[in-house]
Amino acid sequence: MKYTHVFWDWNGTLIDDMECALNAVNSILAKRNKEAITKAQYYEYIDTPIKRFYDHIFDFSDITMEEIMDDFNYFYNYHLSDSPLMNGANSVLKELGNYDVIQIILSSSSNAMLLPYAEKTEVIGYFKHILGSPDGYVNGKIERAVQFIKENKINPRECVLIGDTLHDFDTATAIGCDCILIPNGHQSREDLVATGAVVAEDISHILRLII
Repeated sequence: MKYTHVFWDWNGTLIDDMECALNAVNSILAKRNKEAITKAQYYEYIDTPIKRFYDHIFDFSDITMEEIMDDFNYFYNYHLSDSPLMNGANSVLKELGNYDVIQIILSSSSNAMLLPYAEKTEVIGYFKHILGSPDGYVNGKIERAVQFIKENKINPRECVLIGDTLHDFDTATAIGCDCILIPNGHQSREDLVATGAVVAEDISHILRLII
């Protein structure tokens, strides 16, 4: 095994929830009598911090970011039942459990949202740590990762972060660890390839890259 620690992003990496997120955004727009966005627009607009995404579709003179995130969390939970694990995710997590490696979820999702679904999908037992956001506002993923590495005296060169967005690449860069990106989530393949990181075809290809 090349690594002692594997950091997994959750949304769009382990859980197939891009359509769920898009539906949640379009539900917010419909609530305010605004036109829905397409999947192509979602990929084009997605950014971090997340306010940059919403700058494309809302006028912040008549809505607050707090209102948007409250609505998003409500509608995301409403559509979440349609979001399965990524095809092959369970078998990859199970196989890694046979090796001397610590698996960790590192997510922008709130713990209140993440933990119940990790239990429902029966993958929670694969992870020694779950580092979700303490609130519902997609904050501090990089800071939480850096703090965790320092507090646990982990060598970042022995870690890999597996995700699906440019923000995951930025997080891996901040940690100083390797990064593998999967183009089946919230960012286009073209954007991921442009980072120069390793881009896997899908989650089933992860094992051959890290073992």
